[in-house]
Amino acid sequence: MNHLRAATRAVLQQVEERTGRPVQFLRDDGLKVMAALQMARNGASFHVLRYRPSDSPVDYLIAHQAAFILRLYENEPARRFDFSPEDSATALMESLIPAGRPLAGPDAEALPEFAKFTAQWALINLRSLPVGMRVDAWIAETLPDLRDLQRASLEAQQQENVAALSYRRGGLALPRPTIALVAAFAQFVDRLYASTRFAVPYGAAGLRDQGAELLGAWDAIDAAATHDVELIDCWAALCGLAGHYSWIPFRP
Repeated sequence: MNHLRAATRAVLQQVEERTGRPVQFLRDDGLKVMAALQMARNGASFHVLRYRPSDSPVDYLIAHQAAFILRLYENEPARRFDFSPEDSATALMESLIPAGRPLAGPDAEALPEFAKFTAQWALINLRSLPVGMRVDAWIAETLPDLRDLQRASLEAQQQENVAALSYRRGGLALPRPTIALVAAFAQFVDRLYASTRFAVPYGAAGLRDQGAELLGAWDAIDAAATHDVELIDCWAALCGLAGHYSWIPFRP
């Protein structure tokens, strides 16, 4: 990938230096996303950066993924953890999705599958959004050559995320506490660009305060990578997701 910007190459070099393993590039015409960085695990001797040929620059996406690896390795080995969802999250969603109303017919039949999907969606957001916001703050501050790509990507993400407000399967909808995660992300992006437009739909849905509470907690916790577990645990407690995932020791 000779067309990568110097800033992106510098971030990948940091990954190589920090982890002691090189990054190998692999063209993947069937990749669903534009680029995906797979960290070396289980004795692998290198990280794999898969990419789908495209005329669109992938520098921001690569730098964002690489920064997650850098943040992990900022912790001492004994304090590096993997996030592991628990099956109990599905049962939690089965209790939240009906929102106190009895379900019957197709909705009752669809509930188990929809609850499993919702649990996965919520826990992915819990794991990725608060730390991803740390990464985005870092990119905005330290990698000016990527800011144009970052802004375009963040704005596109907001357009996709707002669909959570109207997402339905029959009469089933996403529980409000799970949508608060993306509401906080929208408020973060608004603040990053001195805007108000991305938070508007969540305010109209009555989620502005919940999103603001999460963003306030994000502000209050030290931004160092050594506090990422604390940050995720805090958001989990505020969204009612505590106890539905575990931290397991990271094994390279």
